[in-house]
Amino acid sequence: MKNYGFPLGIAALVTIIAVYVYGFGTGGTFQMAEHALRDALRTKSVAEQAPDDRIKIIAIDEESLNQLGPFPWPRSVYADMINNLMEAGAESVALDLLLIDPASDEQDDALLSEQLQRYPQVYLPVQVTLQSRQPDAESLLVERVDRPAASLHVREEQLGHVNVLPDPDGVIRHMTLGLRDENGELIPSLDVLLANRMLPEGERIRWEEEKQAWLRGDKPIPTDARHQVATDFFTSAYGYGESELNGYDRQSFIDVLTGVVDAEYYKDTTVLIGPYATSLSDKHMTPLSRTMTLHGVEIHANMVQSLLEGRFYKEAPFGWNVIALAAGIAAAAWCGNRVRGVLGAGCALLLAGLYTVIWIAVYETGSVFIPYFTEICGMTASYTLLLAYRSREERRARQQVEELFGRYVSPAVVTELLRSREPIRVGGTRCDITVMFIDIRGFTPLSERLAPEETIQVLNQYLHACADVIFRHQGTLDKFIGDGVMAIFGAPYPLERHEEHALQAALSLVKRAELLKQTLGAKDIAVQFGIGIQSGEAVVGNIGSEALRLDYTAIGDTVNTAARLESQAKPGQVLVGEETVRRLGSRFNMSEVGPLKLKGKSEPVLVYELLAEQEEA
Repeated sequence: MKNYGFPLGIAALVTIIAVYVYGFGTGGTFQMAEHALRDALRTKSVAEQAPDDRIKIIAIDEESLNQLGPFPWPRSVYADMINNLMEAGAESVALDLLLIDPASDEQDDALLSEQLQRYPQVYLPVQVTLQSRQPDAESLLVERVDRPAASLHVREEQLGHVNVLPDPDGVIRHMTLGLRDENGELIPSLDVLLANRMLPEGERIRWEEEKQAWLRGDKPIPTDARHQVATDFFTSAYGYGESELNGYDRQSFIDVLTGVVDAEYYKDTTVLIGPYATSLSDKHMTPLSRTMTLHGVEIHANMVQSLLEGRFYKEAPFGWNVIALAAGIAAAAWCGNRVRGVLGAGCALLLAGLYTVIWIAVYETGSVFIPYFTEICGMTASYTLLLAYRSREERRARQQVEELFGRYVSPAVVTELLRSREPIRVGGTRCDITVMFIDIRGFTPLSERLAPEETIQVLNQYLHACADVIFRHQGTLDKFIGDGVMAIFGAPYPLERHEEHALQAALSLVKRAELLKQTLGAKDIAVQFGIGIQSGEAVVGNIGSEALRLDYTAIGDTVNTAARLESQAKPGQVLVGEETVRRLGSRFNMSEVGPLKLKGKSEPVLVYELLAEQEEA
């Protein structure tokens, strides 16, 4: 059974870190990156949305200041503007200007107050000053509320706050539907008041104290504890200049006041009046661009339309985010742990691409944000860690296999063992194999007449020849036994037709002995191999003391029979057991030696002599 403990542990750890960073981070690198990616996505979608032509802006620009003089203007100017617009049939008018102090001329305030009393659909702003330190994710704490001067006699329902609260990176992404005053009373935003004038009665926006929720009609608006919700933007981030706006219809205050632009132009529209002049700086960064800013009144126009559209961007529920993070990270961990090489890298890239498509689709279809940057970082970390883990495990496995089998099998077989998914048969596995015993005939008398150094030299040449032939035929060199060799075919790695490999190796050894005889002929050395071969079931594995020494070998009747056959073989003779011959059929030329009485066997064993492969006959 595969060991999945470490990979699962890595995936779980990375997921926990990712969930913490995403869910409980406070404006760090990850959140800023998330915001930047979302901003890019939203900027792309702006091109598919058009500003509502029912929302228009009258700009207090440089030309208006040049003609009407510097701020503050007499309030009778606003009274005249409001009167002209409302007489022409404007739906509603909002002044994005703070009129906190009484006018120096009481008559001036009286003129504006008269228009405010006459037209309840004219709205003035309230500025809420918040405490400098706010508890994280809780309701915003208010320091003071600046309302219009009492001399204007503004109705409470004509007041809306104009606070636009930036995220930690200074970008406006949310609108605050309501703020509580010093007495805990909720002040709706100016945007809510304007949107409600345009919405059918059954779809208007309201705060339900009992439900502690904002509703648009009967549908909840996904606000947070601070009454904030992500706002949509409908004006393009491209083509903006200091004096030109490619967005909501905008006319100069002085042109509307003097009739250059007919007030009838604003019939059945919602009008926002606010500063555009550089000296009245009221500009903010938005998701549309970090280099081009929007004027405050333009942001309010976007917020009004966002409320009208009813498309509110929201964070996916915490549980969804956890599932998304866990699934992506686990999939990347699987790739890192299970898929190799270029295919593994391709798998990881495919996962990242698939998640990107899902991220965009969830945004486009449901206006829902799920983690992206955090997810991709988590997937990368998970994949990289598991890739490193797998590489380390493969190095350990290679070292283990080389230590365990490097002495017994050829380097090619070691490589095959590492590449194969077949289990390595160690620790006493019963399997079907072919066993070969080889003995150097005539070596004992030879050693008596050679010097010890020459004896070792000759022995090593013969044993090297044995090992080379065994490896070439995919056998396992079990052990050297003095001037003899034991070999296994079919373990530790399964080998098809291992009987055939063993007999081919035996024929090669007979030929190699002749070549060695010619090579060593000058020393009058003439030795040959006696070989015994038997196929059948045996127990193969590491045998010995784990504390001291383990030897990889085979035991059983098959091994004993092969050893007894080798002891019966004459120089240059290969004796093969009946079971091996039965399996091979007519593949090799055999000569029946006859039943032989072998030591340890109660019954005679039918034995054959290997002559040649059939093709060589």
